[in-house]
Amino acid sequence: MKIQKNKPSRCHLTAFLKQLTASRLFIQNFLFIMGSMTFMFLCFALFIYRQSANILKNEFTASSRYRLEVTAQAIDNHLMDMRYIAATLATNKMVQAFFAYPEPGLIYDEFYGRVQENLRAYVNGYSSIDSIYLYSGASDTILTANERTSLSYFSDMNWKAHFSDAPEDFTFFFRAKNDAYPYVLCIMKQLLINGHDAAIVINLNLGNLSHLTEVRSDPYQEIFLVSDDGNILFRHHQREIVEPLETIPELSAFSSNANTFSTLIDDGTNPFTYAQVHSEDYAWSYITITHLQEYTSMLSANRAMFSALFFALFCAILLIAFLFGMRSVKPIRNLLALLKNPQDTLSRELYNDKEICYIADQITSYIQQNQMLSDELTARLNLLNETRLLALQSQINPHFLFNTLNTIHIQESEALGYDHKIPRITLTLSRLLRYAIESTDLVSLETELNFTKMYVSILQERYGNNLNVIYDIRQETLNARVPKLFIQPVIENAIFHGLAESMDEHSTLSLSCCREDALCVVRVSDNGAGMSTETLEHLRSALTNISSVKGSIGLKNTVARMHLLYGEDFSLSIDSTPGKGSTFTLRFPFICYGK
Repeated sequence: MKIQKNKPSRCHLTAFLKQLTASRLFIQNFLFIMGSMTFMFLCFALFIYRQSANILKNEFTASSRYRLEVTAQAIDNHLMDMRYIAATLATNKMVQAFFAYPEPGLIYDEFYGRVQENLRAYVNGYSSIDSIYLYSGASDTILTANERTSLSYFSDMNWKAHFSDAPEDFTFFFRAKNDAYPYVLCIMKQLLINGHDAAIVINLNLGNLSHLTEVRSDPYQEIFLVSDDGNILFRHHQREIVEPLETIPELSAFSSNANTFSTLIDDGTNPFTYAQVHSEDYAWSYITITHLQEYTSMLSANRAMFSALFFALFCAILLIAFLFGMRSVKPIRNLLALLKNPQDTLSRELYNDKEICYIADQITSYIQQNQMLSDELTARLNLLNETRLLALQSQINPHFLFNTLNTIHIQESEALGYDHKIPRITLTLSRLLRYAIESTDLVSLETELNFTKMYVSILQERYGNNLNVIYDIRQETLNARVPKLFIQPVIENAIFHGLAESMDEHSTLSLSCCREDALCVVRVSDNGAGMSTETLEHLRSALTNISSVKGSIGLKNTVARMHLLYGEDFSLSIDSTPGKGSTFTLRFPFICYGK
């Protein structure tokens, strides 16, 4: 019985879900909300993950750098102790006697035993001291904690190669004791006693240095001493006295210019921290390489935590998107019903929703406005058709004039001959008229120049060939795309306002076309009367005011057409000097014809 009671509610739920999934609006809203919130929370989770990873990285690098700074300071202090030991031995009276006299045993009782006992105290007191040599040039003898022998019989001699004629206070160098393992850091204090060389040599086995032993005891950490010129001076299991950096790939981060820095290097499989501290007193740097198994484990834990968090948030997002999609469907359906029947009044349920009611009112208002705009558009289209009809009728007069000129040309040719200048002028004028009334608005610059030359030839006939014309046309400009009849008004202005009043055999008009980068430059010059400053400024002002050029001719018409075609990329500059002439320069974008 219980199952039978739940069956109808289950059927209603199934039908409701089918209805929702069939709604495109519900699907769009559901996917949009789910996608937006998923993206937002994913970005947030990634940001938090990256921040926590950076915190871990900074923590490990700071820890490595701090431990290395402590170790470096301790080693430098230990080397300072060795220098102090050498300085103490240098001031010891018995050691000075050993350096100064060939037979110091004649001065002190049990001399060599007492000095050796002093040396053994230092060797036994510091685990890092491998041995101490006292060299006397006066007796050519080496004295150590365990033996006294002539220099010629002493086996470990490569330290003497570092003797100099001008001894320094202390000399530090790495060498192989007895030319074999172990490798030691040699601290040598060279002296000059009674004209004889002397030296105190302390051999340090860095492998026994407690500060380095503590670092090496960590199986995940390695320590290195690297010289400023990029050679490994000390490392665990060192094979050569000096090894190149390439021996240890992790040392590729070494920088000879850096004093102290640390970084975490993660190649995806074996992350490690690189810490470098330069010695305050010596020409080398201390470097530690720490492999971070703990860092990898913590990153894995962070990934697991953020994955679980993101899964929980994703489930919440699904629920929110579903509820929002359900809420958005119902009022939109009412709006769709209103669009289908704009004249219907709003239902009580829709009326109670103030926002939806406002949208419905706006939709109704827009429908009414659209109807008004539609009526106005229809009226304007009718007016446009009437205007086109008038334009077609206005073309009758130019065509009539063109046909009449052709008839006159035929009759002149029959009466005067085809070579006579009168029919030639009539034919040129007829061609100019045809060019002017053709429907094409844009032509190549070459075509425009050809008809410009026809126009100029008619003017030359008019002024009895007193008008001299100079053309300077660059070949690369001929394929420019230009408006038809844009040069003729400029030439007309130059002739009628500059040359016509004093036309003689010296009157010259110049027309040049060239290219400046992405601009085409057309320049018209004359050597006529020129313009005064007031006239020039008035002309510039008139041509600058584009709103005043509508319906006019000449230069204003040319400027208006060029501005409409090229916008702010077009410019016209005018230069004029009274009594010397004027120059009009037009600049506009170079557009290749046919593109």
